[in-house]
Amino acid sequence: MVFLDVIRAEMKFVYADIFRRRALLLMMVLWPYLMTLFIVFLGSTLGSIQVFINRFGVNPVPFFIIGSFILLSTLGVLDDIMWKPLYDEMVGVLPYILSSPINRILYYVALPIPRLLIVFLVGMTSVLPILYLFYGLKGILLTFVTMLLASFAALVFTPFVIVCAMLTYIIGGESWRALNVIRPMLFILLGIFYPRWLLPLTLFIVSNILPAAPVVELIQRILLNIVASQGEVLSLLGLAIALGFLYLAPARRLVSSWERRKIREGVRI
Repeated sequence: MVFLDVIRAEMKFVYADIFRRRALLLMMVLWPYLMTLFIVFLGSTLGSIQVFINRFGVNPVPFFIIGSFILLSTLGVLDDIMWKPLYDEMVGVLPYILSSPINRILYYVALPIPRLLIVFLVGMTSVLPILYLFYGLKGILLTFVTMLLASFAALVFTPFVIVCAMLTYIIGGESWRALNVIRPMLFILLGIFYPRWLLPLTLFIVSNILPAAPVVELIQRILLNIVASQGEVLSLLGLAIALGFLYLAPARRLVSSWERRKIREGVRI
């Protein structure tokens, strides 16, 4: 019940902000289209779209529209978890959160869920029309499969993001500037717009520490129709779940360490 209460409270906060700033909601709707248009236009100036189709076996438009949704959902988790403690301290509610009895991991896991729900609904306005246009009725099923998998990738990504955020806070202090470095690194390693199995070997090995990476790879393999078997699907999903659980213990310790440091130094109210 406490977990659901946190989600409900966060929903009120997030949805009030989004519906108050309707331009933000409009931008969430348009963003996948704009990102796809930009990438396809940039790519077409450097080479033919047919070259992309010959190399990957799929038209770049559905590939990048799905990639844009994955980016919006997974990296949205990063923004929510890294931004919330900064906001809480700025508005003066951090002391109350630090003194609350709620399990901290459940608290941070609950933070991105409300935004993820609205991203899923908004994503239907971009992913569904494009996939239906290119694949017909099959595109409707493909839409739900890929969007559900992308949302699952965002959820299993949460423990890693907590570890990443707490390490950043402990080592470098609470700052938005760290996001400008972390975002592009994860953007590349997740293989959102460039399949992970085509990355250089060093980057591919490093990407294996990211819980969301196997799920992103699975989505792309489904889209490219190169899923070998049901065993491959289960192995990629199982790897993602295992990596997510692996980060829970260090996430709990790092959150406790950061909170003890904040209590020692005092928080601004």
